Amino acid sequence: MALLCKWNYIFFAVGSAVGGHLWSSATIARLHSLPETQKMMVIASDTNEEEEKQSNEIISKVNNQLLQQNEGRLFAVVHICGKQFKVTTEDLIIIEGNWAPQLGDQIKLEKVLLVGGSDFTLIGRPIVSPELVSVHATVIEKALSHIKTIFKKKPRKQYQRINFNRTPHTMLRINSIRIKPEVNVKKDVEGLEGRVF
Repeated sequence: MALLCKWNYIFFAVGSAVGGHLWSSATIARLHSLPETQKMMVIASDTNEEEEKQSNEIISKVNNQLLQQNEGRLFAVVHICGKQFKVTTEDLIIIEGNWAPQLGDQIKLEKVLLVGGSDFTLIGRPIVSPELVSVHATVIEKALSHIKTIFKKKPRKQYQRINFNRTPHTMLRINSIRIKPEVNVKKDVEGLEGRVF
């Protein structure tokens, strides 16, 4: 078994099968002769001073908008039960399948993929921090869907079946979407000095 990357490589056995391929000793020798620059990954700064200044200016404008509460109608993309929904305040969303919350439960949706207003959008990688954004919802209905007819037939076999199916639905009302006006402010956490994230 072998592991091959652009910058470094590790071989466990010469001529072993990896992923259905057989590595010959000539291929391994060629990989060992790579220049030293390709073996090591160089971490370089991806922004210059001008880009850093521009990004700080944009972040301060977003924070000012949030402090003055003139961000407009907020929207969010949330991830619930394997699906993504774009929601705003007072929206109704229907979730198909069995879902645990009961009628009247107040829930906080924590998997927020992005949130935005009229002039800005905050995109999570992969989700926006739960300390920064809060999306609250209420379960307003638990019911069954309309009747779906499932017809199965095999030609020339005298086989036909009709089945009926109703899937459970849960309806949510989005109560509020809030963003704290501390965009790009890092919390002080003890014990993480010298770590790279």
